[in-house]
Amino acid sequence: MKVAHLALSLACVLLVQAPLSAAISPQQARQAAAQIDALLVEHWQQAGVAAAEPIDDGIFVRRIYLDLAGRIPTPVEATAFLQSTQSDKRSNLIADLLSRESYVSTFYNFWADILRHKSNFVNTSNIIPAAYGQYIKQSLRENKPYDQFVRELLSAKGEAWTNGAIGYYTRDPDMPLDNMALTSRVFLGTRIECAQCHNHPFDKWKQTEFYRLAAYTYGNKPVNEALSGVRDAFRAREQTILDDFKREKATASDGGAAAELRKNQRLEAMELRKVLNIIRKGIGQLLSPMGLDRRLEATLKLPHDFHEPDGKPGDVMTPRPIFGAAPELKPGDDSADVFARWLTSPENPRFTRVIVNRLWKRLFGVALVEPLDDLRDDTRAMIPAVEAHLQRLMISLKYDQRDFLAILANTRAYQSAASVKEYAAGDPWHFTSPALRRMTAEQAWDSLVTLVSHEPDARDLRREARDRRRIDVSHMVADAYVNADGGRLVDLGYAMLGAEKDLEVKEKAIREQTIDAKRRGDQNRETQLRRALGEIERARNQSYVREFLSPLITELARRKGPGAVATEDETYKMNTNPAVLGVETWRKTYVTGYGPAPLTAAEVEAANKAESDRLRALGVRLGYAESEMSGFVAHCQRASGEWLRASELDSPAPRGHFLRTMGQSDRDFVENANLNSSIPQALALMNSDLISAKGVLSPFSPLMHYIAGAGTRDAQAKAVYLALLSRTPTAAESAAWQKAADQGLEPADLVYAILNSKQFLFIQ
Repeated sequence: MKVAHLALSLACVLLVQAPLSAAISPQQARQAAAQIDALLVEHWQQAGVAAAEPIDDGIFVRRIYLDLAGRIPTPVEATAFLQSTQSDKRSNLIADLLSRESYVSTFYNFWADILRHKSNFVNTSNIIPAAYGQYIKQSLRENKPYDQFVRELLSAKGEAWTNGAIGYYTRDPDMPLDNMALTSRVFLGTRIECAQCHNHPFDKWKQTEFYRLAAYTYGNKPVNEALSGVRDAFRAREQTILDDFKREKATASDGGAAAELRKNQRLEAMELRKVLNIIRKGIGQLLSPMGLDRRLEATLKLPHDFHEPDGKPGDVMTPRPIFGAAPELKPGDDSADVFARWLTSPENPRFTRVIVNRLWKRLFGVALVEPLDDLRDDTRAMIPAVEAHLQRLMISLKYDQRDFLAILANTRAYQSAASVKEYAAGDPWHFTSPALRRMTAEQAWDSLVTLVSHEPDARDLRREARDRRRIDVSHMVADAYVNADGGRLVDLGYAMLGAEKDLEVKEKAIREQTIDAKRRGDQNRETQLRRALGEIERARNQSYVREFLSPLITELARRKGPGAVATEDETYKMNTNPAVLGVETWRKTYVTGYGPAPLTAAEVEAANKAESDRLRALGVRLGYAESEMSGFVAHCQRASGEWLRASELDSPAPRGHFLRTMGQSDRDFVENANLNSSIPQALALMNSDLISAKGVLSPFSPLMHYIAGAGTRDAQAKAVYLALLSRTPTAAESAAWQKAADQGLEPADLVYAILNSKQFLFIQ
């Protein structure tokens, strides 16, 4: 027995030490899991703790789907697993789930909560949040190594259309110190924010240490300046006036008084502010901001009220890490790059430790170190040998999150009966099994989506296309202004200024007439004059598009090369407000090379018909009659618009949405979700449209279709339990249902009852 145990340990040690390939095999995952189990068993024996009972396939399939796919399995998926006779079916299912889009969906929710990703940031257009969300999802889809993912976030710069990772910094506009405090907490598990204002009262961190760490990324600055060429052109014209003034003053007999007057008159005549406003009019919020850059020369100084003994107010803080060896920072180096490499290094004592605990907690409900984001020098894991082993394992896996999760999910400990004991800070926790957990808001929503949608893992490709188009439009606008000749833009602005002055004269006259009409009580005349003002505003904006934007668009297409054209998106519905006509013109414009060309109206119609035909074919395969087909198609279309997975909706969902009621994070703070129950949650589960004849209980939902096909009353009850709980009913449950059915209750009533039970909302 000792020899066998030694052989197993040696094999597992070799597995940990040798780098594993991305996408390890189920057999490799089981081998690596065996060593974790061996370490746990050793700990349990020392602590006098008994192992938990293994779970059956029904509990396992529901648990693993919720943990790795973010939703319950469909009855077809559950049946396929439960009826399989393969000895390694659990390992194979784990590998399968980690390769699906549903993994991307649920772990986007996981990281969006940690990174506080919102669909809309404060003081920004939507392009960076959209690009950031796409970046996070694509990183998960590509299974990007965790260290690379974090390194890209922390070293990010560039424009939104080339690097969505810039969203990490632009998420906290003009708050570089707060961003660094959160960076330390999220990736290093170190709460250093107290040292932002004073030496940490409960830990060793000094305010100077915080400032030296923050100095690495202090040079970040948003890029929203598309008019540098215009400003250069104005400066050149101003310089000409100043040069003329200097020459005149040098030979003037009056000391230069007359020359000074002429200079001021010429500068005033330039009407810089008015011309700039005209040029900016076509940009609006499309480029606010559009990217992120670094000021390498930027320095961070101690605040004016600094009063600690290791510095004085105004001292320049040179970048330095808070622990470990300081990396070399040479003149001209991007300090954010240096910081990113230091933080993500395997030698960093806390980087690997934090991600190991995050992913462990994801599956077990409790981290090996609690709290995992407040590590101190004396912080000790509840099972140090397991934590140390997992850190070595993560490094050997080259920070492959999927492989790491596959190994954890293959452990006997994970596949054991959930502990009903609630973790309390300071109490020992032996990890004989996962803790009994309540579904997150996203898991609850996505599980209900599984019951209402025939395609529960579908991506919202229409939303993705809209986001991509919005990003492409801003790219187009930026190129039009940044790459245009500044002098040409100024000339166009002056041409518009002349026309603007003529319109202002007309407006002034009409306003004076309006005042007179109001004084006389002539309402008909007032109405006529208001219409006249509206016509002037309309003419002003149409002239702006014709005389200013159209030449810019034409020049942009010409710069893209032969064959490039500028066309209109005939399906785009413009905002009719004249004040935003310039911005809306850009949104309706497509120039070759800026993303895929928008579909024509005919193509949209054809695509809609093809989708309708596809759904009808699905209805035929599912056995719906022709008389039911229009209802089935309408149900599917509503599902694809409203009942999409949480990852495909706004992040976070709007207030009042089921997700927010169920405790979804507002994304204002790190991991700010609420797992506590509440009366509004109970009401939402009882009264939501999603859990009604319009949603889950609709005859066209996959759930009710599955139940209807079951046949007998007993078979229908089994179908309900399998679909909602991934198991068959117990004898007592079957008897209770038979009694209820005798009293006139329908399968829909049984569905409603289980959906409102604790069994449905908890992960056993």
